[in-house]
Amino acid sequence: MPKTFSLNFVTPEKQLLRALPVESVILPALSGEMGVLAGHTPMVVQLGFGSLRYKADGKEEEFAVLGGFAEILHTEVNVFAEGADLADEIDEEEEKQKIKHAKDSLSRKDADIDFEMAELEIKQALTRMKVKKRRLQ
Repeated sequence: MPKTFSLNFVTPEKQLLRALPVESVILPALSGEMGVLAGHTPMVVQLGFGSLRYKADGKEEEFAVLGGFAEILHTEVNVFAEGADLADEIDEEEEKQKIKHAKDSLSRKDADIDFEMAELEIKQALTRMKVKKRRLQ
């Protein structure tokens, strides 16, 4: 049995990875982290907010994932994320500013404020910051 499989990773904005040979993938499934190795049982998994990690050539990379789903097949994993950012490219200060702006909007309680959107922005920024901090450890 092969020890690697292909990883494809796309968001609505761009293709992040195409047919990358990987040894393992850890997905942020809604019910918790899920590990995938070559030959995994085929399934579709809904993704939550969290860290997607993969190992290729003995090196690990990490993305902050903001929902979506993954299709797991015997020889490949296809990730369709609603949003994703490479951990090394996340700007922690920018994420702090997003949280501050969203919290300021919520505290004003204007009729024009979309509360669900402000809460989603906070959740996304917190996810990115968590992944960035994890990467720095």
